[in-house]
Amino acid sequence: MQLLPRDPWPTHLPPAFFAALHADHAAAGDPPVPNAQTMAWRCLQALPDGVVLLDRELRVVAANPRAQPLLRPHLTPPSAAGLLWHEALDDLWLDTLLPWVSPALAHGEASRVAVQRGTGDDARHWQVTLLPDTTEGSVRGLFVLLRDETAQQRAAAHQADQEQALRQQLQQQDAHLLWQQTRWQALSDALRDAAIYFLDNDGAIHDWPASAERLLGYRADEVLGSRGPDAPDRPHPLPADAAQALERATLLGQSESTGWVRRADGSRLWAHSVYTALVGPGGEALGTACLVRDMTDVHRLEELLRELNAALERKVQERTRALQAAIDDLEAFASSVSHDLRAPLRHITSYVQLLREDLGEPLAPDVAEDLRTIDEAAVHMGRLIDGLLAFARLGRAALRVQPVDMLDLLRASLNRVQHDPALRRPADQCQLRLPDQLPTVQGDPLLLAQVWDNLLANAFKYTRPRTPAVIEVGGHVAHGHGAAPEAVFWVRDNSVGFDPARAERLFGMFQRLHRAQDFEGTGIGLALARRIVERHGGRIWADAQPDHGATFYFALPLAFTPPPAPDAPAVEATPA
Repeated sequence: MQLLPRDPWPTHLPPAFFAALHADHAAAGDPPVPNAQTMAWRCLQALPDGVVLLDRELRVVAANPRAQPLLRPHLTPPSAAGLLWHEALDDLWLDTLLPWVSPALAHGEASRVAVQRGTGDDARHWQVTLLPDTTEGSVRGLFVLLRDETAQQRAAAHQADQEQALRQQLQQQDAHLLWQQTRWQALSDALRDAAIYFLDNDGAIHDWPASAERLLGYRADEVLGSRGPDAPDRPHPLPADAAQALERATLLGQSESTGWVRRADGSRLWAHSVYTALVGPGGEALGTACLVRDMTDVHRLEELLRELNAALERKVQERTRALQAAIDDLEAFASSVSHDLRAPLRHITSYVQLLREDLGEPLAPDVAEDLRTIDEAAVHMGRLIDGLLAFARLGRAALRVQPVDMLDLLRASLNRVQHDPALRRPADQCQLRLPDQLPTVQGDPLLLAQVWDNLLANAFKYTRPRTPAVIEVGGHVAHGHGAAPEAVFWVRDNSVGFDPARAERLFGMFQRLHRAQDFEGTGIGLALARRIVERHGGRIWADAQPDHGATFYFALPLAFTPPPAPDAPAVEATPA
């Protein structure tokens, strides 16, 4: 609490005022009730601020109605008379006044403190003054004065906010005007490959800045007040179609034109001119602003680009013809593989059978093993040919896109895989965990079925050493950051796994991570699955640890638009 430099309260009330109040109290009996007819009491009641009079023992002598905020909630000014100050005053006010009571009683020091109760819009601002009742140099009591300054504080704060807002607005306007002036000057001086100038309502040049003089070469005194267009007897910076461009700008607000413009020295530049009709606040016409950009280099580059595009188009046509020839050769090779290579394989298989019949039974163990090896090699070669043809045919065949229920597709694929003799296992040795539902996607059901076939066949094959084998299938819709939503599917198992550092090799042609004598296969299935998924605009990947199982994922867009079908016909494989 600090004494304020200005004191609106009297620093010392006349002793007669307190004497009159004390006289009234003594005449009224106990408890003291002031005589409402006395002038001192009427003055106390009429004061606009709260007043509480305490005697030397800090007992309430009198309080006016305005002092109600100082009192405890259950008390009124008449009922507070005669109570000790800690019984009459509210605890918050007691805490505020307590440090200053002793100096006031002992030394007659007056004090004042500003108090805020509450926060925000509910805040109340009070000024409390503690005055000693001094008579003939001795303190007879204390005078507690309470003034509600909430309205004044809010009015002052509102006025300060308005003044601050007004000052900020004026500063912003001054800064904006200065910035606009500086910007225009800097723009006019800094333009190099462009120029700006102004025409009056009649189309005559009335403002010719330094940028226009620098770009077009005309001095201001040569062109001010003149009109275009360019004429052989008198050069002029406006292009030949300036009159039509100004008419369009008057009707539409803005127009553009592109063409050659002659400089003062006779040279030409390819200019892009923008004409903007200027309108005042009252709708009055203020002329036209003309912005001219030197596009000569761009024009030359465009001509060069057109020549390069023509040459590139010729090269593309030549390369297309060469590529088509290569595709024709590839198709011929695929047809040869389909027809010509199968005949020797059939001969090998047939002669192995003839050898068995000629040698009779029983065969020597080494002979039987050699014949079995030849037979298996021929079968494996046939499977490789089938895989190659399927891989080549996939890149040429058109997609038949339609809504695909992936759960139905999964069940059909699982049924096919489980009926494969090489993959079939007893029910008690294999735990299948299938989802109740899977997202529906757009795609070719026949091709997507091959993806499920390959992934499920891998899971059954590589869990063969595990008892029981655990295979789990799932899927959900994923929403990437800024990307289109996609459906993600996975096949998880407790197989022998593989080194994750070599996972990318799995999806290459003829790439295998396990020995052929341990697990059969051609190394084409996952490559085929990858190509199918990528043709559907998706992606496929794998995650695994050696001896701790593997998980294969593939993601497909929910909304897929197939690419146009190839022009060349698809290559059909001949059944073995």
